[in-house]
Formats: sequence, C-alpha cells, structure tokens
Amino acid sequence: MSNASIVVMTHNRKTILEKTLKAMLAQKFSGKFEIIVVNDGSSDGTKEMLEKKFGKEKKIAIINQKRSLPCKARNNGIKIAKHEFVAIMDDDCIPEKNWLQPLIAGFSSEKIGVVSSYDLFGGTSTAYRKKILDQVGGFDEEYGYYREDTDLVLRVKEKGFESRLVKADFLHEHKIESPKGVFGVAKYALERAKYHQNDVLLYKKHPKTSIDFLKIKFGFLVDPQKDFAAATNTWWKGGKLELSSPRGIVFIKNTGIFSMPLIIICGIAWVFLVKFFRLRASLKFGKFLV
Repeated sequence: MSNASIVVMTHNRKTILEKTLKAMLAQKFSGKFEIIVVNDGSSDGTKEMLEKKFGKEKKIAIINQKRSLPCKARNNGIKIAKHEFVAIMDDDCIPEKNWLQPLIAGFSSEKIGVVSSYDLFGGTSTAYRKKILDQVGGFDEEYGYYREDTDLVLRVKEKGFESRLVKADFLHEHKIESPKGVFGVAKYALERAKYHQNDVLLYKKHPKTSIDFLKIKFGFLVDPQKDFAAATNTWWKGGKLELSSPRGIVFIKNTGIFSMPLIIICGIAWVFLVKFFRLRASLKFGKFLV
C-alpha cells in the first residue's frame, strides 16, 4: 500500500475539527499517512485547540495562516505533503475507520489521477496523485471558493488521466452551518447564490468539458431544472420535495398543501437569483452564461 497525505483546511470550526482529526488518527490504513491541518485565519480558538490537543501528535502538521480562502489554504497544505497521494477532506467530515484505505486503493492504475468517495468531479473526500497536482499547479486560486474542486478534476482529466468513484464512508456534519431565522436564511441564500458566479469562470476555462457538468443548453443557459432541483432537494434520486441546500440543510419541509406552493415559489425565485449572479459574472469574466 502506498502512503498518503491528508490535507484539511479549517476556519472557525474547532469543535467539529477536533472530532474529525481524532477520527483520522484512528484510521486503519496499511501504509503511512500524515495529516496537514491548515488553519485559515480562525478566530474561535482553533489555533489554541490544535496546539493543546494535537501539538505533540507526530502524524499531524499544523499551518496557521491569515485568512486566504480554501484554494490557497489547501495549496499551502499540498506544498508540504510528503507522500505519493494527497487526500482533500473538509473539516466537517468525520471519516469512518476504514475511510482512507479504499480511497487510496482506488489508484489501481497509472491512468487514474483522481479517486473520490464523494463525486467524480471532486469535493471533499477526494484524493489525487501528488505528482499530477504539482504538474497542474494545484487548486486555481482565482476561484477562491466554489467550483475550484471541479476545475482541478477537469484539468487533471484534460491531462489524460481518469477519475474514479469508490466507497469510503464518512459523516458530513452540516448542523453547525444551519442559519437562524428568516434573515439568516436570506443571508445564507444570497451567499450561496453569489458562489454561482464561479460557474461562469469554470465554463470560460473549460468550454467543452464543463458543459455536461453544468448542464448547459444552447451554449449559454444552465438548465433551469438543475437550478430548481438544487433548491428543492430533487437533484438526487430519491430526494423528496422540500426547500433545502445541497449541503443538507432543510429550510421548509413538505408537510402538506400549504407548504408545497411555498417551496415551489422559493425554488423558482432561487432559479432567477442564481441566473442574475451568473449574468453579472458574465460581464466580469467575458463569457456569457446564465
């Protein structure tokens, strides 16, 4: 079995981060592994917690830095990674004891450059060959956050390598992100909608390979059904109609005749909101997409 480096970028999530790191240290892995924690400008005592709980742990390396967003933070972790494979894991993802083993075992051929237990287009719980990350320059820091993982996978695939999906279990803990009250939900929705400006950047940089991923029609239109499904929990097989985030946060449950129209109206409003931000980003990036 080959050896692996796990890179965990974190920002103001010290409680769940502690659980994540303890679960990582308990991995049943036949090779050697290290954990690189990049503390990206946390102000909640994360630095102190890391020093107290894990400062003497030989398998853990800690980088404390000013806030720079996920792309740069992960790249800083990748730069010091010692091993052949690099696994990217979110700080709110608690791995099962056998998580790392099947993830790294997925590199069964030199043709495979990416292995994920989350999605073929990357995301949390995704591993890469270190030499390929070095070749493509890691995460594109222009993205800051959102679609940066998809961009990286597409660049790896454009180099002629393949991505593979495997079963490597983990618990994605979203409860800490749940917004409170009407204004909290509105603020959350606006923030998430703004992230979709990076859809335009992805399309500009990968005009051919991003079409299927983004579900682009007529050369400029993201399928409205895709946007609607993302807000109404119908984007995955078996999903029940409810107003929710793909990150697992439910805002309005479908409890009957009164809730259903509200969910549909909010879903349609979301479609127009994300298309507005894509239109705005089209002017910024010089590539038309709504």
